Order: sequence, then C-alpha cells, then structure tokens
Amino acid sequence: MALSLTLLVATARAAGPGQPPREAQKAFSAAVNFYEQTQFDKAIVNFDKAISLFPGWKTASAYRGICRWTMGDLTGATEDAEIGLKLKPNTVESFIARGKARLVTRDYDGAAEDFRQAAALDPESAEGHFGLGAALSSKGDSQGALSELDNAIRLNSEFAAAMLVRGSVKDRLRDFKGAVRDYTRLLEINPKFVWAHYYRGKSYRELKAYREALKDLDAFLDENPKRADAFYLRSNVKFLLQDYQGAVDDLGAVIELDPKRGLAYSNRGQARAMLGDKAGALEDLKKALQLEPAKRDKIQAAIDSLGGGAVAQDQPEAPAPKPAKRSRAGQAIVINDDAPAAPKDDAKPKHGPAQESENPKAAESSAGQDDTVFIK
Repeated sequence: MALSLTLLVATARAAGPGQPPREAQKAFSAAVNFYEQTQFDKAIVNFDKAISLFPGWKTASAYRGICRWTMGDLTGATEDAEIGLKLKPNTVESFIARGKARLVTRDYDGAAEDFRQAAALDPESAEGHFGLGAALSSKGDSQGALSELDNAIRLNSEFAAAMLVRGSVKDRLRDFKGAVRDYTRLLEINPKFVWAHYYRGKSYRELKAYREALKDLDAFLDENPKRADAFYLRSNVKFLLQDYQGAVDDLGAVIELDPKRGLAYSNRGQARAMLGDKAGALEDLKKALQLEPAKRDKIQAAIDSLGGGAVAQDQPEAPAPKPAKRSRAGQAIVINDDAPAAPKDDAKPKHGPAQESENPKAAESSAGQDDTVFIK
C-alpha cells in the first residue's frame, strides 16, 4: 500500500497537459493495491480502466504488463512492456515501472539497475526493494534477493506479492519452514490466493509434514481440478502416507490429463504393487518403459523385482518407504521426476504465478527425493 499512496499523493492534482485525469489516478492507485495483495485479476481490471481513461500511460502499462505476465498472458505482457520501455525515468515510480517492463522482457540486469535507482531515490520504497529482490532472484542471486525482499516486507507488512516471491526464494534455499511462514502470512492477507496452498503444500512435503501437505493440496485441487502436477505431487504425499489406493487414483487423474507422462505410469505401477495388484503394476511399468526409454534400467529393475514372485501384499505394514540404493523383490520403487509447477489453462499462468522471477527453480522443490527411491 505504501507505493500506491505515494503515487496517489504525487499525482493527485488537477489534470494538465500530459497528466492523467483524477479518475485514472484513482484507478491506478487501486490497481497497485490489488497487485500488492496478489489479487492480480482485480489489478488488471483497474489498470485497464486507468489506461482507458489515459491512453498510452506508460507507467500503468508497465504495471499491467507484470500482472499479465503473472497470469500467463505473455502476449499482452510483452505489448505492455514495450510501452513501458519507452519511459525515461526521473522519479521513483517511473524507475519502478520501467524495471517491471524490463523484468517481462528478461533484461534482468537492466531491471535490477532501475530498481536500485528507485531504492536510492527513496530508501523507504517497498516496491523498489521488492523489484530488486525479484530481479536478483531471476539472476540466481538468492541471498541478495532475500535481503531485498526482507526490506520490502519490513517497509510494508501487508505486501503479499513480496511474501510470495520470498517464499519461493526460501524454498530454493531449502528454508522450507521459512517458506511455510511466508505462504501462511500471504493466505492471512488474501485467503483466496489458492496458489499459496500449492506452494505451501510443496514446502510441507519437504518438511515431511505430509498431512499438512495433503490439506493444502486438497484445497488447491478443489479450486483447480485439472492440474496434473498438483495431482502428481499429491499422489506422492499419499504414497508416503501409505494411502496406496489414493496414490493410484491421483496418478490415474494425471494420466487422464497427460497420457504421455511415463513416470506417472511407473509410479502408479509401484502403488499398485503395494496393493498386491501385480498384473496392474506390470502393465503400468511396461507402459512406462515405452514412454520413458531414458529410465529403462531402473524401470526394468522394478519389473524384474515383481517378476521374481514376491509381491507388495506379502509385506507387513511398515512406516513410509526409506531411501535405498537398489530395489529388492517386492519393494516399491517410486520412479518420479521433480514435480514442476502447475501448467497453464485459460485463467492461470503456465508456471503458476510468475512471482516476478523467471528462474524455473524459484517455486520448485526437490519433490521429496529424501523419502523414497526416485529415478531422476
């Protein structure tokens, strides 16, 4: 909210030549507030209004571009960014706006410099520190990003978008408890931002807090029932909770949404083996072998272990599977790829909220590779 109030005060004057009218200024201020609260849809609506009232507004276009990018509208984001890049900054707000445009166009060095200029002009600008943190995160400087994001949140304790990015940075640094705290705080500010449940579920998964992870993934899938990667992650959580039938069901949903995902077949085969369904397990593993030739040796080892005669139903109940260096007859091998972020549909972004970071690992974790045997 700090930046939007500053912008409103700075521009709340009678419109003169080249100045946005008062109603456009109000719409812009509201849009920035929604943006900071991770209400990106509402932000875009208000940026649309501001720009319709003052066509060609470069600052508003740059802000709308980052929101469109976050929501997966890469074409619209690029169009807005091209307008924002025409800015010749001389104020905190204009440096921030051009920095956002540069983020969209992946000019991370240029974006970082713009945000540094903004922070130098106003050290109390939460948006300046946030933007710099996002740019450093995109450049792979996680520690530098964390410091700037800490500053942004110190200056604006309600800055949900900064908490989203800081959570992803902490996740990358394997500070999963810290990531959980940030996503939890984000949900306190904006309970409707269901992507926080997805990301928090992944962090809980890494903390081996499987039941908490399951609750978050349930909440996410209730609102996003066509997210193959969320089903994939939840299947692994269920497997580790020894809910093998639940894992089979979730992997069936993955296969329905993404029939060529070979590792979903191999994992379902292992879950079926744990249920004693040897025929179903072998059928799935053989299908996985066709779709994942690069994993041939390990998938074949799983097939061989079942062909040896021992089946999962002969095993006594045991805690969740532990790491192992090789398979044994009757022991399930979870053949898993790193669970990526959620895919795109008509309303959401390809990789989940972009979090003003183009680093593909920003919102990903190791998918629980310490808990069971995985094929990478």
